[in-house]
Amino acid sequence: MPLSVDVVFTPKLLSSSRLSGKTVVVTDILRATTTITVALANGACSVTPVLTPADAFHFVDSTPIALIGGEREGIKVNGFDLGNSPREYTKSVVAGRPVVLTTTNGTRTLCACRTAHRVLVGCFLNLRSVVDCLKRVPGKIVIACSGREGSFCLEDTVFAGACADALKCTAGNLKSDFQVTDAAEAARILYHEYRRDLIGMLKMCYHGKHLTDVGLGGDLAFCAQTNVIDIVPRQIDGCIIA
Repeated sequence: MPLSVDVVFTPKLLSSSRLSGKTVVVTDILRATTTITVALANGACSVTPVLTPADAFHFVDSTPIALIGGEREGIKVNGFDLGNSPREYTKSVVAGRPVVLTTTNGTRTLCACRTAHRVLVGCFLNLRSVVDCLKRVPGKIVIACSGREGSFCLEDTVFAGACADALKCTAGNLKSDFQVTDAAEAARILYHEYRRDLIGMLKMCYHGKHLTDVGLGGDLAFCAQTNVIDIVPRQIDGCIIA
């Protein structure tokens, strides 16, 4: 079966039929998938994405050792242990603990992708590892961008383009069959525009400006790091593990 890659720019475009039997990489660069990747790399047992703060509190009722993390409008929810800044999820905080996470965009996308055959979590920090994993996956790949409140966002699309570009280059070197949708090709073009200045892109994009405005601009440089984590988190039955 020839390898193919598609990009879905917003969760509104996701459907069960579009995901069935496929490998999906969910990305929310600012910041859910970056935070999930960091939490698991630093020893968290698991990360469970949920839709609402009420769902998170209910989860902890049955799993009292769990940490609650997440945000609304970028700000930590009252009563939560952690926000959605990856810099908070250090080894001293999360090692050996399960985490339940709810965010404005990323966890909603993860929940919407549960019907896919395989769901991976990607960000710039583990980009190379995600691509290496995808090279070994047969069939159709979908990069699902979380966007911002249901709309297109630049940073997720640039990451999707980075994945599509690496896969296309590999297929070309191996002279193997590879299909790229128009959406994936558009994402590749955006990646080539910004690949030499990811931090500049994050500072310029809408959500990056919002995080700076609410005092979380330090997350941008953290999220712009590339290839510093070698795990690829996978969601299985609603729970994400390393």
